[in-house]
Order: sequence, then C-alpha cells, then structure tokens
Amino acid sequence: MRTKKPEQVEKMLNAAVGLFGTQRFHEVRMEDVAARAGVGKGTIYRYFEDKDELYLAMLQRAGQHLAERISRGQEQAETLIGKLEAFVAVVIEFFDEQPHVFDLIQRADALRGADTPWRTTRDEAIRLVRHLLNDANLRGEFAIADSETATLMLLGGIRSVLRFRSKPYPASLPGDIVQMFLFGADKEAMTRDFANPCK
Repeated sequence: MRTKKPEQVEKMLNAAVGLFGTQRFHEVRMEDVAARAGVGKGTIYRYFEDKDELYLAMLQRAGQHLAERISRGQEQAETLIGKLEAFVAVVIEFFDEQPHVFDLIQRADALRGADTPWRTTRDEAIRLVRHLLNDANLRGEFAIADSETATLMLLGGIRSVLRFRSKPYPASLPGDIVQMFLFGADKEAMTRDFANPCK
C-alpha cells in the first residue's frame, strides 16, 4: 500500500467494513466504498490500487484492533484461568461484532497462503496461549503434555463455536470453553475448584 493520510483511510476502511459486513466480496465495488465514505472514486484509487489491497488493509487494521483488545484483557486478568478466559472472551466478542472478518481471512489465505496481514495476529495469539499453558506447566498448575497441539485445539474450538453455536451466547460461554478445554466436558470435572486446580 502507498503512504496514506490516516483520516481519509479510516473513512474508507470504515465504509468498506460496513459494506463487506452485509455483502459478499465480489458484490462490493470500489465506487460503492468511495460513495459510502463520501469521497470521489478517484480518491480511493489514490490510496488503494484495487479491492484486494483494500481488504488486506482491512485485515491489517482488524488484526491490530484484536491484538490491542487481547492485550488489554490480559492486563486486567490476574490468574492463568482468568487470562485464558479473557482471551476467549475477547476473541468471541471481536468476531461476533465483525463476522465478515472470517471471510476476509479465508479469502486472503486462499489467495496468498500464509503471507497475509492476519498472519502476525494469528501467530501472536498462538504464542500467547502457548505461553500461558507452558507457564501453567512450570508452576505445576496443570500437566499439559503437548502445549502446541492444545493451543491449536483451543483456537480451533473457539472458531467452531463462533461458526456453529446458536445465539445468543450465554454470558458464561468464555468460562465454559476454558473449563471444557482444561478439564473435559464431564460435568463433575467442570465443577473443579479453579482456585485450587491441583485438588
């Protein structure tokens, strides 16, 4: 992407988010984005070469916003369980608010493989969860044999919940996901005392 003026770029990206949130990728036209942003058609092409570049910019911005929200959630949580629940809650809230981001990620992955703006966000999320699980192992809070696989299972599980679970989501959903992930779906196991996980 070329050098951009933040104010105009934000207006165009916000307009694009609104359109991609209600239409399929091929239905969104650059002139529609320009009109919704209140700029001339030529202006949008001054900043973005084509629609692919526009949606990659949307992905980059979405990734930055998600990373910032995850960071704030981690800062506010004190325990390992709290940090995992905060992570799950932020991811669910983010994608529930912006479901079109899923489609943008899939399209970018299909066209560009791993070389997309979302890769940084994805890698940071994987590193964070894996770090939390490894830290729990070191402290003796849990005995997770394979933190790499466990991390991918948690992230994949969150994605499946977002895609297929009926709405509205219960307020307890982030905690329920973490409980099932750590202790299994058995109801008795899920009543385990989080304050004393080794009991």
